[in-house]
Amino acid sequence: MVCADCGAAMLGDDPEVLKNISRPYQQKYGKKKCSHTNVINVNLGYDFVTDMLVLEFALDESQIETDRKNNIWLNRAAQSLAEALRLVASKELDIEFSELMTGYRLRNNPKGTFVDIYLYDNLSSGAGYAVGIADNINGLLGGIRELLEGCDCQSACGKCLKHYRNQHVHGLLDRFAALELLRWGVEGEREKAIEAEEQRKLVRSISSILNAAGYQISTESKEIRISKNGNVKNLVIYPAMWKKPKQSGTIFVSDTFVKIAKPYAIKEIEQQI
Repeated sequence: MVCADCGAAMLGDDPEVLKNISRPYQQKYGKKKCSHTNVINVNLGYDFVTDMLVLEFALDESQIETDRKNNIWLNRAAQSLAEALRLVASKELDIEFSELMTGYRLRNNPKGTFVDIYLYDNLSSGAGYAVGIADNINGLLGGIRELLEGCDCQSACGKCLKHYRNQHVHGLLDRFAALELLRWGVEGEREKAIEAEEQRKLVRSISSILNAAGYQISTESKEIRISKNGNVKNLVIYPAMWKKPKQSGTIFVSDTFVKIAKPYAIKEIEQQI
């Protein structure tokens, strides 16, 4: 709401929001308070007209975790794949990556759950780069895979996904999560179960915390056993992209929790023991 007489403005669509608002400037003559009787409701914004390339990933809710609450994998995978798309597209077009903007959105509708990865020109009514790259979509997806698979870092680094302009999302970048989403979208393949030895390795990274909390862990057999106060259960580390499995007598914890959010992993175990 904006007062056309004095310029006072407040968020809302009811003139009452201006009731106790003073003039937004000092007035040398005339100290009378504005009554805000001449008000208008306006939308502050602008149109950004440009071409956009959108890659739509349909997620199978029976196989993939689509719940946004405490879902570290989904946001990391989408953000990382969006960054990879921009880097590879700029290389294919032989332009500065700053000329392209990228992002993602998560949406639900009666048809299911989707992740949209989008790319558009940085300038309104730009050069049509997004449309141009769409003609070689298979080459673009292949280049993204090469970028994500061709690094030797544990998550993301300056050789693959990180750069100065995306420092605000460095904590979300994960080339492995992006690869999992890409493989699902292109080939329909869900990440395979984690090998037993890798699960033991992951559990060892939190074993000292668990031992201090009174838990006993056994990794000598094929199955990982965890116990406390006489309660004994199997412990399984599963890929974070999976919909959380359920099985009597078994505690399931995602690998992402164990790797980058250990307090959440411990909390999951405490709630299920």
